[in-house]
Order: sequence, then C-alpha cells, then structure tokens
Amino acid sequence: MFSFKKNNLEKIKTFIRNSEEVQIDKEDKEELIKMIRPTVGIRTKSCEDKNLKLGTSKIGGKPDLPKDFEWPKADGKPMLFCAQYNLAELTKFDKENRLPKKGFFYVFVSLDQDWKEFNGVNQPYKFIFSETENIIRTEFPNDLDENQTFKTAVIEYFEYYTIPHWQNYKLFEFDKKYDDFNFYFIEPIEFYMIEELYQDSDNMHQILGHDRSIQSSVVYDFASKELGLYSAESSEYQKRWNDILELSKTYELLLQLDCYDSNTDLTKFGGSGTYYFGLSKTDLENMNFSNIKMSFQMT
Repeated sequence: MFSFKKNNLEKIKTFIRNSEEVQIDKEDKEELIKMIRPTVGIRTKSCEDKNLKLGTSKIGGKPDLPKDFEWPKADGKPMLFCAQYNLAELTKFDKENRLPKKGFFYVFVSLDQDWKEFNGVNQPYKFIFSETENIIRTEFPNDLDENQTFKTAVIEYFEYYTIPHWQNYKLFEFDKKYDDFNFYFIEPIEFYMIEELYQDSDNMHQILGHDRSIQSSVVYDFASKELGLYSAESSEYQKRWNDILELSKTYELLLQLDCYDSNTDLTKFGGSGTYYFGLSKTDLENMNFSNIKMSFQMT
C-alpha cells in the first residue's frame, strides 16, 4: 500500500555533514547529529470502516473500543472521536522502546463551547490508553451531532527522524552563536527530509521524537498548562518565563495529530491546526498515560 526508503538516518547525517547549505562549524554539526531522534512516522490513506480489520490504526470513522467502554462526555454532550492508534502495529518503529507493546491510544475532543471549533483553549479532551484487546466496533452515541463525526483514514507507521524545533531550549546556545540559526541549519534539514526522503509524507502526524511545532516549541505549552498560564496575558507569561522554561525541560512529546490532512476531514473544525499531546519524562518512563497535556497550534 505504501513504500518507504531505508537507511534514512545515515542519509540525514551525511547531508548535515556535507551540505554547503548547513552553514555551521563541523563540531557543532556533530553535536546536532547526536540530537536526532527516532520517531514513528504516520502516513494516511482515505478508506472506509467496512474495509478495515477490527483494531486497525485510523483517524476518524467509528472507534473500536472495549466492550464496557463509556463514551466520554463534556458538559453533558458526547465528545468527538478523532483517532485510534494500535500500539502493536507501531512497536517495531519505536526504536527507543518507550511505549507499551500492545494496547491502544484513543483521542476524543470537544468543540470549544464559545467558538464551536478546535482551538485547545477551552476545549475538553480525553487521551486514553487502553490495554485491552477485547474490542468491538462501536456505534456513535445517538446524541452526537451528525456533522461531529469524521471520515475514515487508515494509518500506516514508518521509520522517521526528527530534530529539535529551532526555538527549543536544546538549541539556545547554537542560536546565540549563529545569526539566523534557523535559516542556516534547521530549514535546510527539514526541507531535505521532506523533499528528498519523505516526499509522500508531508503531514504533521507523528508519535514520539522532537515536536514539529507550528509555532514555538510545544513543550512550553505543556509547561504553561501545568502552571495555569496557557493563553495567559503576554506580560504574565513573560514574568513567569523562567518557570515555564525549567518545567518545559521535564516534558516530552507523545503524539501529534494533524487536522490539515487531505485524507481526513478534521479540518472542518481544526482548520490548518495540529494537536500535540505530551507528558512528563517520568510518566513516559513509567508508561503512565493518565496525565496527558494537550496543545493546539495553527498557522
């Protein structure tokens, strides 16, 4: 159904070392190469539920849920089902062995009550990890509005790699050292990966790895949520910046869900936005997925 190229990690390293577009010192190139993270890439293809085996990873459609599952609600209304990820299907691409070998991640969200759209600010959500494989294809609740369901897109996982976001704290020293560090290092690498290595996978979906944030590195959003500063006034945000920065270093990206994917219709509520789900490094080490932070960024 899909194809992917092997040995892409070595190709990325070679490009960084040899490309004239990457205009930084040799020793700094090697330091940055060490930061490359294995990531679970995600491709999608439009499909229909009737053609999918029970438990297949997918965006939209009817969820395959545990038999005793209680559909999540917010303000008395059923949440919108967005995606399910079968961990058994992706485990061979989890190179750092950070996730359970089986089970499911499920993503449910509600529309922002004021704007009736996705925006991540006043938007309830449920990120659920379920270990059970005793699942059934579940009908939508009767009180879920018809337009609040999404067409089905099957997911295929593949080996992918990511580098830190140019505004991530891991690159602060390099940004100080080089003028326009983003232009002379980050952009050429990202362009090479998209145009040369993964031409058929230009979406923002992924699991694990460094965040590919649309705005500033999303780890700051996770920290802001923990501190009650998400969407706070800029003056208050700046006042607490050191607190946000230090706390952000304790967070990891878990999953990105791209609404702006032509194989899905999440865009009808999410526009060009992407959902980011993260957790503390400690929780990830312990495979504890009960305290997931969510952020939503748009162009």
